[in-house]
Amino acid sequence: MDKLSVSLFSTFTIALLHTLIPSHWLCFVVVGRAQRWTLGRTLSVTAAAGLLHVLSTFLLGVFLAGMGQAFFQKRAQTLDRLSGFILIFLGILYLISQFLHAGHHHDQDREIREKTAFTALLLSLAVSPCSFSIPLLILSASSAGWGVILLIGLVLLVTTVGVMLLLVGLTAAGVERLKFGFFDRFEKLILGVVLCVLGGLVFVIKD
Repeated sequence: MDKLSVSLFSTFTIALLHTLIPSHWLCFVVVGRAQRWTLGRTLSVTAAAGLLHVLSTFLLGVFLAGMGQAFFQKRAQTLDRLSGFILIFLGILYLISQFLHAGHHHDQDREIREKTAFTALLLSLAVSPCSFSIPLLILSASSAGWGVILLIGLVLLVTTVGVMLLLVGLTAAGVERLKFGFFDRFEKLILGVVLCVLGGLVFVIKD
């Protein structure tokens, strides 16, 4: 197996394992249900967030090749924490909504919540690159030229977004079949707790 094959297989494996982390896909399922999004809408938001996630990772890998490993290592943990804080912040918003707006809904309130949810989901992944191993792979492949770097980016994109869409699609479809009166009544409370837990996992799970 040559160096290119090793780099591409490593990218696929790392991207696959990294994407399986619940904070990368479960939040889209629970937010999509709470916002009454269709499955298509939920998958579209998931794809957009996954694309931004991959793009930030790829650009940081290219940046790393130019600036050096130490520069990014000092900031990687800060970016991960910021992602966790965003999920926790969104969770708190839903908890507040459960207790303050229970029993009445206004179109303007719903629109504000929708924009907030959409933006927070995008930012939660956009500000947090994939495993630090991916930028390192891009760094190691930089001497082989842009062709190899772009191939790594393509494998990263297909694997990350593909796995996210698969997990979100299957889980959301399953959730839609479940009809729980308790969940319908306290969905924002449950959603807020789930998002806060997912945000907390970002601080616990290490690459």
